[in-house]
Amino acid sequence: MGKAKPVTIAGKFYQTKGEASNYFKSQKLSPDANGKIDSGELFNALKELFERYCDNEKGWDLNGRLVVSFVVENEKRFVEQTWITTACYKVHLSNGELRPFSIDKALTSITKNT
Repeated sequence: MGKAKPVTIAGKFYQTKGEASNYFKSQKLSPDANGKIDSGELFNALKELFERYCDNEKGWDLNGRLVVSFVVENEKRFVEQTWITTACYKVHLSNGELRPFSIDKALTSITKNT
């Protein structure tokens, strides 16, 4: 079994990727996350996570686009031969694009070389 990988995001240390994931997922349920997230601690953490993810993964290059804000919206996904609806973080970029992204994939990406 692999060793748990700690991660620091926006100055906050998490003992494991799972701990960091739980933080972000719990914030989706908070009343503050029902609108646009464009400032504050959660915004700074999401922005750093997303930008680090984009730096690590091919096809996610920002190419000069800036992170403007985040929202939590429902998204349909096909899981185990069933369509489900789940709350998902989406990022608004400076070119008007609205793009969903996976917290777990982003965390895995930024910790894979540590």
